[in-house]
Amino acid sequence: MHGEQGAMICTAKIVETVPWIDAKYYASTQVMDEARHVEVFAKYLDTKLSGHYPVNAHLKMLLDDIVNDSRWDMTYLGMQIMVEGLALAAFGFIHQLTTEPLLKKLLRYVMSDEARHVAFGVLSLQEFYAELSDAEIFERQQFAFEAAVRMRDRFLQQEVWERMGVPVKDALELVMLTPTRQMFQMMLFSKVVPNCKKLGLLDRNDKWLRHRFEEIGVIQFEDWADTASELEGFALLESDIRST
Repeated sequence: MHGEQGAMICTAKIVETVPWIDAKYYASTQVMDEARHVEVFAKYLDTKLSGHYPVNAHLKMLLDDIVNDSRWDMTYLGMQIMVEGLALAAFGFIHQLTTEPLLKKLLRYVMSDEARHVAFGVLSLQEFYAELSDAEIFERQQFAFEAAVRMRDRFLQQEVWERMGVPVKDALELVMLTPTRQMFQMMLFSKVVPNCKKLGLLDRNDKWLRHRFEEIGVIQFEDWADTASELEGFALLESDIRST
């Protein structure tokens, strides 16, 4: 839910700062999408579960950095590519595992929106980044990697263990030994790595970002379909709409 709140704020900033009128039009529709996502996740958490937690510290730091950077493309990169890309992968993983029918349907609709948002970011930045200098690209590479690490750590759920009174360090050591959690942490990057490759970020500056992704063990996703290429697969089918 907090990621969707951040997306709503960041996309509103894109409407203000992006230089192309067509991008402003699209971003304005995304603001409405994000508001709908915030509303539905908040309602699900409050009515079907026991409420929600405060915003995760890793996510808050990342959102602050995205909002406070004055460059329009950094807002795109931080939100459309990194935050939304990791969220899309996480939603897809949960959608496959959950047997709760309402959550499964909710995620199906949200994923359809999120895929469009990520594809919009990839298409908007691809040509722009091709014209940037190596120094400018290096800033984007560093920002992308820092965002990826923060989002990865966000999903470790430290705040849950704290509320339960369990030592966080001990809990994380045990949780990270489980195959499902290891797979989840890796699959988070299944959308981000190919999208960074399509933007030309992996191999500029002596392959700096490629080496960083190799260090954290996720470079194997580089040849997976980028979100712009697989967008059609996320579209809602007539059967999805009829079943609501």
